[in-house]
Amino acid sequence: MLALWGIAVVALSAGGDRLAATPALSATQPDEDRSTLACWPKSERARRREFEQKLIEAPSADKLREWHDLLAVEPHVAGTPGDLREVGRLADAFRNMGLEVQEHEFWAYLCRPLSAVLQVVTPTAVDLVVKEDILKEDPLTANPELMPGWNAYSGSGDVTAEVVYANFGTKADFKKLADLGVDIKGKIVLARYGGNFRGYKAKFAQEAGAVGLIIYTDPADSGYCKGLMYPEGGFSSPTCIQRGSILTLDYVGDPLTPFVEATKDAERLDPDDLALPKIPVQPVGWGSAQQIIGRMKGTAVPQGWQGGLPFPYRLTGGPELTVRLKIEQERSITKSYNVIAKLKGNRWPDEMMIVGCHHDAWGFGAADPLAGTIVLMEAARCMSDAAKAGQGPARTIVFAAWGAEEYGIIGSTEWVEANRDDLVKNAVGYINLDMASMGVEFGSAATPSMQRVVADVARVVPQARGKEGETVFDGWAARSKDGPFTHGVRFGDLGGGSDHEPFVCHVGVAAAGFGSGGSQGNSYHSTYDNLNWYRQVVGDDYAPAVMITRMTMLTASRLADAPLLPLDFVGYGKETQRHLRDLAKRSRELVEETSVARMVDDTDRRDAMQAPASDLPLDRTARASVRSPFEQAMKPLNDRATAYGVLAGGASEHLRTLMGSDVLSDADLVGINQRILGMDRAWLSDVGVPGRPWFRNLFVASDEDSGYASWMLPCLRHAVEHQDSSEFEPRVQTYLDIFGRLVQTVSELKAIGTGER
Repeated sequence: MLALWGIAVVALSAGGDRLAATPALSATQPDEDRSTLACWPKSERARRREFEQKLIEAPSADKLREWHDLLAVEPHVAGTPGDLREVGRLADAFRNMGLEVQEHEFWAYLCRPLSAVLQVVTPTAVDLVVKEDILKEDPLTANPELMPGWNAYSGSGDVTAEVVYANFGTKADFKKLADLGVDIKGKIVLARYGGNFRGYKAKFAQEAGAVGLIIYTDPADSGYCKGLMYPEGGFSSPTCIQRGSILTLDYVGDPLTPFVEATKDAERLDPDDLALPKIPVQPVGWGSAQQIIGRMKGTAVPQGWQGGLPFPYRLTGGPELTVRLKIEQERSITKSYNVIAKLKGNRWPDEMMIVGCHHDAWGFGAADPLAGTIVLMEAARCMSDAAKAGQGPARTIVFAAWGAEEYGIIGSTEWVEANRDDLVKNAVGYINLDMASMGVEFGSAATPSMQRVVADVARVVPQARGKEGETVFDGWAARSKDGPFTHGVRFGDLGGGSDHEPFVCHVGVAAAGFGSGGSQGNSYHSTYDNLNWYRQVVGDDYAPAVMITRMTMLTASRLADAPLLPLDFVGYGKETQRHLRDLAKRSRELVEETSVARMVDDTDRRDAMQAPASDLPLDRTARASVRSPFEQAMKPLNDRATAYGVLAGGASEHLRTLMGSDVLSDADLVGINQRILGMDRAWLSDVGVPGRPWFRNLFVASDEDSGYASWMLPCLRHAVEHQDSSEFEPRVQTYLDIFGRLVQTVSELKAIGTGER
């Protein structure tokens, strides 16, 4: 899973006894008629506020601790016996709540490590560590089921070669090495974690001709440069290793069954026909990396490439330094499960609001994923208790614990592919909780349609360990120092990296990812990610988990209960304008890079590549005059998005007025809500994003060169990145057509109740 939320340093203090307090009315709290509470008739809003207050008071820190004890009891890598036992624990817990439970079986192409050897061969033989130290202070680290460090889907092989340091191993880093004349062919690449998805480090290294890759955690990114190391503190010790998949296909889910559910008897692709990694790849801690980097004698690295180890970093090790990397992995079709629990709706049972978090981990998984899974379980418990008391949801709420996410977002994708048509028709939203309760600093990435309801809910949920009356919104807004701001706070863009991806990118469902940070430490994908680390670093009061549970329940409940769906279709206008501005900026950057490359003589290329951008020979005046061939072509789309925003704002205001007047029948609401759902689905294309047809949402896709980041308006972004001006205008027309459909829909909404229909 991607760590969506940055980790900052804060004081961890007790304060759970204040968590049940009702926040005083925040100064930032909006007029109720302009919030998502306006999606209820005025006559029902007082009762709605009372119900939400009960939900706020329902979560228990003690119960969250019990969920953690239950689910973090053993390592549970997908497809292992521990994974199957975890599935049983989850299913039993959901059944005990009285929910309708399905153990959704899927058969995916997974792998497991058999052996790993990493050695400095010359000038002096040294065996390097590929497994974390067992800590006497933490008995959990001695569990025999914990695996050595490994990267899933690594190629198997035994290679000995010279070493090249590639910084973060991004596409730009490999380009810089090429520009500097560094030969990677036949070498083992050493790259540090960060900057992109680890799989792209392997992809780019293999494409450059490397015979192997070593990925390490640099102390500048998580280690003694950040703070005290575990077990004294929370940061990475010399042997702390980040595991993870390195799968980089043009789709997510089971590698052998794109677009279809991975049943036992499904028709499968031939693994030999896929672009699976071929070179051996091994992750290590910074202690092992130090043994290699400290022996490198080549040219000093460019500016910005120096890490946190106490000596100058070098680009090459030279022929006198050789390293051996031997990896053996086994790949096979393996069974795992999603656990699906349903709380049936009592008014529109076919429509569904989905809340999900994966259950598999690379070890104990106390943080990733269980800091989110425990929220899922507690939200399910509280909301099922409310239903038993006669306050069940209007729409069905699905609580989903996904399997095999760590291998490549597999379980959630298989469920989405199995239920594609139903989700397109009936899914009103999805909340992703992967690794959600990691501190008191709340953050969210969300589709435009989900942002308003999340911001509204944050205004009434108490801030964990906060001052009396302080809300989540207050803390979030105070940290949102840099724009763009949406509804008073900063949202991230949902791209790749977790289980929201199939919902957003494949079936166009409105979605939000919840997360929190602020704790002083990082155990990401290591064997130290256990209950001892979590309770020492994040805290044992479970205040962050209580806060995220409240955010989850209120957001899910508003989407499940509101007679008028609280999805903000207005946001697509402003967000498209913002993304067009970003796209214009990116296109100018690429033009500038091309101009610089042409101006720099080949004999001076090396010096130029090591200089900061401000020292390159394109002066400030020249930069200001740079224009890309794409900018003028964007103008019609920007104008259309602007006009849509005005029209959509009027339609939204009109619907709130009708709702407040209590004049809409059930039949009216069904028709309105289907049109509102259609706003997110309007971005779906049967053709998909260029080169990646599985990515059907033309508003957003994952970045094709980093995996975690988002490409907004991806058809246009693809043309810009590939400098394909011939395809740009036809793709602009595709987006103009989408806005044509959106304009038609909001016109229909604005006509409701006026006699114009």
